[in-house]
Amino acid sequence: MTQHVAVATFATGIALTAPILWVALGELITEQSGVLNIGVEGVLLISAFTAAIGFQFLGKDLVVGLFLGIAAGLLAGLVLAYIYVIRGADQIVTGILFVVFALGLTTLLTSKYGGGATAGAFKPWEVPGLSEIPYLGDIFFSQRPLVYAAYLTVPFVFYLVYRTWFGLHARSAAEHTGATESTGLSVWGLRYPAVVIGCTLAGVGGATLVLNTSSTFVPGMSNGRGFIALAVVVLARWNPFWTAGAALLFGTAQALQFQSRRLGVLAEIPQDFWLMVPFVAVIIAVVFARRSRYPSACGIPYR
Repeated sequence: MTQHVAVATFATGIALTAPILWVALGELITEQSGVLNIGVEGVLLISAFTAAIGFQFLGKDLVVGLFLGIAAGLLAGLVLAYIYVIRGADQIVTGILFVVFALGLTTLLTSKYGGGATAGAFKPWEVPGLSEIPYLGDIFFSQRPLVYAAYLTVPFVFYLVYRTWFGLHARSAAEHTGATESTGLSVWGLRYPAVVIGCTLAGVGGATLVLNTSSTFVPGMSNGRGFIALAVVVLARWNPFWTAGAALLFGTAQALQFQSRRLGVLAEIPQDFWLMVPFVAVIIAVVFARRSRYPSACGIPYR
């Protein structure tokens, strides 16, 4: 494997990590409040479609497409929070149905109005000075803005979950619902905004998928990234910094899948093998890891 191919592979892996990382960070916040949002895959699809359509029909403006994608994620979050939290619906069944609904809706609208909606893409931004570092500059510091933003969001999510009153109370609502209610706190009032915030970040991931990676919307283009984000959160044990590392594992696996034909001796390994590796790692981690401290985050009803 030549140095050029190695650099290109890892740089591509960093770029492919961004959509997964956005969704995983949002899912982490949601699960820390005691809600398992299986429907995040559907949020990702709806946000990606909205971003592409917004760009196509509203002046070819990337920022407009980005904000519309985020708004779509927020709106989906309001709907899902009402279903999960207020109505107390089964989180797993409802989430799967929402994914199926989102897939059908975006496919229908794309064929009727979108026509394979095409969006532009943010241009790579080279960090002054750092982008000139051999190899590392091309991998880490010559990415698009939404990639940098995803990694810069990690410490903010950590602060929100572990250093604010909202994060403390939300985690208590996941671990000891009765104790939280006995202190006068509203479990609904903690979980509802957590789901909305999580889906909003997933909306950023959907917009990133279109405006940062593929430059076009294709039905079903999320390709399971929402479910990958669920696996990332489990593998990272609900830690935002570990989440970034786990997401990078999946992003690099996808890059290896795309670049396998150029990897010399590794070219003989089937492409899908690289995409399988992170999932095997998640299974191993789940089997040997201790049980989560937040049982309700695994979908156990709290009522």
